[in-house]
Amino acid sequence: MGNSSTELDFDKIITRQGTGSRKWDDIGSVFGSEEVLPLWIADMDFASPGAVAAKIAARAEHPLYAYNAQNETFNQAIVDWVRRRHHWNIEKDWIVQAPGVVPSIILSIIALSEPGDGIIIQPPVYPPFFASIKDNNRIIVENPLLSKNGYYEIDFEDLEQKLADTKNKLLLLCNPHNPVGRVWSREELTKVYTLCQKYKVDVLSDEIHSDLVYRGHKHTVFASLGTPVCKQSVTFMAASKTFNIAGLNTSFMIIPCQRRRGLIETEVNRLHLRRNNLFGVLATETAYQEGEAWLDNLLVYLEKNADVLVQFVETKLPGVKVVKPEGTFLAWLDFRAYFKEAEKLDRFLVEEAKVGLNSGKSFGSQGEGFARINFATQRSVLVEALTRIERALKKITG
Repeated sequence: MGNSSTELDFDKIITRQGTGSRKWDDIGSVFGSEEVLPLWIADMDFASPGAVAAKIAARAEHPLYAYNAQNETFNQAIVDWVRRRHHWNIEKDWIVQAPGVVPSIILSIIALSEPGDGIIIQPPVYPPFFASIKDNNRIIVENPLLSKNGYYEIDFEDLEQKLADTKNKLLLLCNPHNPVGRVWSREELTKVYTLCQKYKVDVLSDEIHSDLVYRGHKHTVFASLGTPVCKQSVTFMAASKTFNIAGLNTSFMIIPCQRRRGLIETEVNRLHLRRNNLFGVLATETAYQEGEAWLDNLLVYLEKNADVLVQFVETKLPGVKVVKPEGTFLAWLDFRAYFKEAEKLDRFLVEEAKVGLNSGKSFGSQGEGFARINFATQRSVLVEALTRIERALKKITG
């Protein structure tokens, strides 16, 4: 899948300071220090596929950036990509454009539930899941994942209890899971599907990391379960994580059920969110049409980074625990042998190690003593960050 010359491209340092980068230019306001090496927010330090950059540059040469057409080739590119990469046959009519996955989740929550309804999540989980529920006057219902020596599984007994409660209307699923890196197996998702069918609970499935899966694992689209398709579901996808184009604010929902699609489209139209970014549409379409070889090489590089990370932690960071992620470019570091409180760990990482990671506590109370690291960076940068942590730990442990 990969070759050394392509890997060398991913090894190339690309300066991002001064480009308006949230990851690099906001470290002072986020961490209170300009000295940290940032491996936090989930974007990559790699150039997007050359075809994407070329198409954007060519379009930018035309001096008019007015309203864009509802491009049929955009929807067709999505249909073809989902069939090719995920073996799921969808119809163009099922696709609803949106400016991002988080706004799409919020729109779906508003459309498919009422204020006061319970929404089930599985922490530790992506922080906006909490906010999207709370900020819209719904009730957060936790079905915490079970950790078995750092390997996370779904607590199905607890999940069934939560689903059986008629006040709980939706399950917000993270598939693959951020931050623990699980690529839920078909068997696990089938159990979830069966329980949700039994208790008539709809599933909102965030599958933004679905293309980023490593050898030995396979992404299963939740909505592909059932016959002919799971109508009690909304799937959220985007090219943003896969091809590093998150700043173009373009995503889409796949909604097989006409009734549910109509309810969600009503909210989309009410807020006038139907029209996506001109360059985001072009970038997504081009990435799906011409970026597959680039992605295959990226996955080789990312998995090697994951291996380097795990080996470094196991050999040079005694007491820190990590399990190699099955997907995503995120790893979940367990510092509880050294820090029981999130505030102390966060302060240590910034002030002593001088690295900027995501605080585990932002992923729920289950993240106390953890930190999330984004390893989608040049290998030399990753090793430098880990070395900084190693030196800082030696200082406090003697």
